[in-house]
Amino acid sequence: MFIVAWEGRPPPDKAEWIRVLREVLAAELGSYRVVFRRHATGWRFSLEWREDDEAGEEALVSNSPESVAYNIYANLAGGGMPLDASWKPEARHEAGRG
Repeated sequence: MFIVAWEGRPPPDKAEWIRVLREVLAAELGSYRVVFRRHATGWRFSLEWREDDEAGEEALVSNSPESVAYNIYANLAGGGMPLDASWKPEARHEAGRG
């Protein structure tokens, strides 16, 4: 599952950005929140990750949140989205659901 938001006005091709996110996050474990912010040199995003409590022992293989952030960046940039080329994405882990 993922949530996506833009601070301020989203790009006109917002649906295409969401399509790319859906492809990247489809097989990932956990929940993700992606928030895009416009900067002078292009878009940047923050990525928050929360473990899926229901995955249990079956979830043996998954990408790290940092790899997921990189995959999002690479796929969006590869799709021609105007991301900030001088910026490197990072992920933040959120505590599990109480």
